[in-house]
Amino acid sequence: MNVLIFTGKFGMGHVFAAQAVREEVLRQDPAACVTIVDVVEECFPQTRRLVYGCFDFTVNYCSGVYNLLNRMAGRFRCTPVNRSMVQKLDQLLYRTQADLVISTLPLSSQYVSAYKESTGSTIPLYTYITDISAHREWIAPHTDCYFVGDESTRRQLMRMDVPSSQIVVNGIPVRQDFRFRTAEKGTVKELLVMGGGLGLIPRAEEFLSALATSPDIHVTVITGKNESLRRELELAYPTFEIVGFTSQVAKYMARADLLLTKAGGITTFEAIHTGTPLCLLRPFLMQEEANASYVQSHGFGKVLWNKGRESQEILDLLADQETLADMKQRMAVALRSLDAVSPVDRFLAERKTAC
Repeated sequence: MNVLIFTGKFGMGHVFAAQAVREEVLRQDPAACVTIVDVVEECFPQTRRLVYGCFDFTVNYCSGVYNLLNRMAGRFRCTPVNRSMVQKLDQLLYRTQADLVISTLPLSSQYVSAYKESTGSTIPLYTYITDISAHREWIAPHTDCYFVGDESTRRQLMRMDVPSSQIVVNGIPVRQDFRFRTAEKGTVKELLVMGGGLGLIPRAEEFLSALATSPDIHVTVITGKNESLRRELELAYPTFEIVGFTSQVAKYMARADLLLTKAGGITTFEAIHTGTPLCLLRPFLMQEEANASYVQSHGFGKVLWNKGRESQEILDLLADQETLADMKQRMAVALRSLDAVSPVDRFLAERKTAC
């Protein structure tokens, strides 16, 4: 079985989802050949730095503009597939001998769907939606199956005329390290602070200083690839455990009593799998607002909506053993409710039906 997974670095969540899907495919079929391709680097090699640079700048400094562009992309889709694009996709499909295409990015779902329309290709296309909210950019007419994180996402897709039979609710994919992982808890409260794969942690001196003066709390901060932030925090908070880019995130998450982070879809489900209650920084991006509302409504964590009260709310939650235990229990129940169907299961079932 040959599987081609399209993704892109519009936030590392799409890439982590692609890696998780690859691990799941190989877990079921160790002989499978799974190739992950960055659709921007593959199709637009000359402009990839400009594309990703503009994205990073907009997300970091112009969140309102980003949200507006996101809404417009859903309403006015335009994914031209010219002869050059068809040739690139043809060559890629031939080179990988793909039996199945999986996408963890709206752009690649649109391109592959348009390619199928243009060429008459019947290669199966599965799309993994990496946030709880699914705007219309995710919907591509020649998608054979959507894998979504929650029942609310399934209902949202059905309102956009996607048949229920084409939707699988099995959670946002996480890497195998995060599945069924347990860790021995220490004698002091453990708070893990993360800002995503790019190290996007707001410089909230007020709550970091409050945490630094709490002797019964051990604070670990993962800054990702943001080396300047890592060095700054090491100097400012010598009692903190500061970690740069690491492949051991699952270990740190599993030992934590509470995870303070932004409301990313992948991070949310990593925490659910490790049973780590969430404390979410106030969201600014459209999809993160939906993720935060999901966490709050399901009782998986608390959202710091009130500016200026972050430190007290974090400390109060860490001290509330009953609430933390309830959050962990709710996460365990949510995991048991997910559909266990994998892309391999779906592909084999569809092939059997076709025969």
